[in-house]
Amino acid sequence: MSLGMGADVLFFENENDEPEKYQVKALFTDGSGYTARFWWFGKFLLASDMELASEPNTKDIAIDPFDERFTRDYFASLLKGKKTQVKAFLMNQKNVGGIGNMYMHDILFKAHLHPQKKISDMSAAEISTLYDSINEVLGLSREKGAFAYESDFFGQKGGFTTDCFLVGYRENQPCPVCGEAIAIIKTGSTSTYICPACQGI
Repeated sequence: MSLGMGADVLFFENENDEPEKYQVKALFTDGSGYTARFWWFGKFLLASDMELASEPNTKDIAIDPFDERFTRDYFASLLKGKKTQVKAFLMNQKNVGGIGNMYMHDILFKAHLHPQKKISDMSAAEISTLYDSINEVLGLSREKGAFAYESDFFGQKGGFTTDCFLVGYRENQPCPVCGEAIAIIKTGSTSTYICPACQGI
């Protein structure tokens, strides 16, 4: 399932408890199931395990940072020889699965990296710090149960609020490290919040 720009994916014990509005409903043999209501657009695909490796919608999606195979050595090998900008690389789902722009701001800030820095210009230490930053930022989100306006599978709201961001969505506010005003810059088709002092190219 691809949630597109977001969706409510909610479990129900029986069909009497299902939400009123949804585009997809999956019903299990015991009468329980779940519904999906896409906020804007999304995709639901039913395929066998055997089909996933060749299915066009899934075959090129990379493993995500919560996968046990996503080790420090694996991440370093993934970046080896790459010349693209670091943000563009991380946002490409064929390289790393599951990192959205919402968390990218703080990931790059914690790693002291400008989003447009070329991977080929990064040191081994910077790559290692970036690996830690990815795990810390995404780990905090998972620990808090996702963002506050999102509901989990059982309808519970997440605990990750705007107060959890370090620089993300904090334009003109002081950097938590140096006090410099946080800026927003255009990076391809997206924007990125950065500290100009802490994240120089």
